[in-house]
Amino acid sequence: MNKVYLKNRFVLGSANFSQKYGVLSTKINLKEIKKILNLAKINNITKIDTAGSYLRDASFFKSIKKRFRLITKIKADYRWESLSFCEEEVNNQIKSFYNNKVQTLLFHDIEILFSNSGSKIFKNLETLKEKGYFQKIGVSIYDMNCLKYIISKYNINVVQCPYNVLDKRIVSSGWLNRLKKREIEVHIRSIFLQGLLINQMIFKKKYFKKWRHKIFKWFEYLNKNKISPINYCLNDLLDHDFDQIIIGINNIDNLREILNFKLIKNKDRIIDFTTNEIKLIDPRYWK
Repeated sequence: MNKVYLKNRFVLGSANFSQKYGVLSTKINLKEIKKILNLAKINNITKIDTAGSYLRDASFFKSIKKRFRLITKIKADYRWESLSFCEEEVNNQIKSFYNNKVQTLLFHDIEILFSNSGSKIFKNLETLKEKGYFQKIGVSIYDMNCLKYIISKYNINVVQCPYNVLDKRIVSSGWLNRLKKREIEVHIRSIFLQGLLINQMIFKKKYFKKWRHKIFKWFEYLNKNKISPINYCLNDLLDHDFDQIIIGINNIDNLREILNFKLIKNKDRIIDFTTNEIKLIDPRYWK
């Protein structure tokens, strides 16, 4: 994948558009969001990643005016076994997006798919897909352990999962290749690990104390080689054929730097920073 192809796969993450989000609890104001959306559209970013649970205030969707397609997530429970309830919930979420087009619907919590309700709920969503509510159904996951069961039981179109310089499990496990062979799209998120990989201030928090030495080496390496953290993280994606890349940003300057990222010409400067320390790479453990 080259730089142009990479940029064409960017998707705007919106978790901090309507609520405080991430380890630094940032929220972007509406004026800044509008600037971000305009710059994104000018640069052919046409998709936004969102979720029902993000929507503390969905007013920013008014300004989209159907210029973007949405990837959204649902938290289904046993009530979704009813087709009418399922349809009503999906309809309500679409209305909260001011009727902007939903392209992909993801299970935000996959536990329901392992229950007796899973098959019925999935069948209902396939019915809504046929009705044109959305085009693709998928799962949003934190680790790969669930995939063998899910792809054997459900006809999913998309897997959304984490990938970054510390966490390459989707590749090292072999699941990226397996999913691609099955023509299942792979969308990656957490490429900056909620800012952990680009903001040294985060490591002043007590929870991250035990990893400060490791992260010090990361920033020391970048400084020594005169590479920005964002440039390194984006260059690290170029060797893999990810279908969509969700980019989390805090302001328009972040987006400008991402769009203008520079290639690292000497590949020897890309080194291995991966770790299996789950309490570092999985934000669900962060305190």
